[in-house]
Order: sequence, then structure tokens, then C-alpha cells
Amino acid sequence: MGRRPTPKDSEYRQRRNQPRALEAVAASRGELAPVEDYPAAPDGLLERTKGRWAAFWRSPVAVLVDRTSDLPALGRLFELYDDADRFRLHIREAAMVEGSKGQMVRNPFVKDLKDTQSAILALEDRFGLSPRARLGLNLSLVGAAKTLADLNEDFGVDGDDDPRFDAIDGELVSETSEPTD
Repeated sequence: MGRRPTPKDSEYRQRRNQPRALEAVAASRGELAPVEDYPAAPDGLLERTKGRWAAFWRSPVAVLVDRTSDLPALGRLFELYDDADRFRLHIREAAMVEGSKGQMVRNPFVKDLKDTQSAILALEDRFGLSPRARLGLNLSLVGAAKTLADLNEDFGVDGDDDPRFDAIDGELVSETSEPTD
């Protein structure tokens, strides 16, 4: 039997399949900054899809993408977006086509579009490209979490206006308790 190689010294070891710790913390606080320098879109995409590629890299979610391990899957996602757009164009031209015996049948691209959309949904969830997927990844990209004071301000409630504080000698009074004389 062969020998197992000795592990690399932790000083030289690099993990490339996980976001850097500070980026994950910033993501959980909604403090992500968009990526300025991003890889080129996969070859052969429609201009519309290339625009979506650029928009993705300008979004806060792109910060968490590992360019080494995630880029192939991300490329597949945008190729699927492109395929779906092409299928839709063909379906719009002719929703029904002539079958092998001259009968009218549904365009075969309809099934292909459905299969493509299923694959797109799975990849979008992996990359946090929907509100629900971001929740699953514990990302709050809309903004930092609101404090209790911010929430009260939204409802027009000020802590000083709480009627329970209308008490003798500044003590908290319950609505059910009898005032003392």
C-alpha cells in the first residue's frame, strides 16, 4: 500500500473554496461592496446575457463568489440564462410547429425551456440570487439589521411615550394594578 503524503504546514496552506472570514461577517451585516474587477463573461453569450453578467458582478452577492471554485458553476448559470433567452425567441416565433406526420405540435423548445429554468433555479439558490436564497445563506443585502429603536421609530413609538411609565415616583405601573395612595 502507498503512503499518505504528509499534510502541508498550516502556515503555507490556503483554502480557496470558502469566503474570507471578514467578507462573511460583512455579508451578514449587509456591508458588502460590489466587485470592481470581474472576469469576462463566457464566450458566445447574447449581449443581454453579457449585461446580466456585468450586473451580477456589480451586486453585493458577487463578493462571496470564489473565483477559483465557483466560476465554472457561475458560468454555467449564465449560459443557462442565455439558452433560456434563445429558447424563448424560438417559441415566440412559433409556439406550434409541424410534427413528423404533418400535425401541429407544441414547439420542442417549450420542454427545453422548462428544463433550463429548473436548472437555473437550482444554481440561483446556490449563489444567493433570490431573497429566499439570501435568507438561507444568512445574508442581509438590503441593509444592516434595524435596531429596536429604529423599528419603534417606524411605528411612531417613542420610549418616553409608553403609558406604563405614567406612575407615581417614576415606578412602572401595570394596567391591572391599583394605584397606591
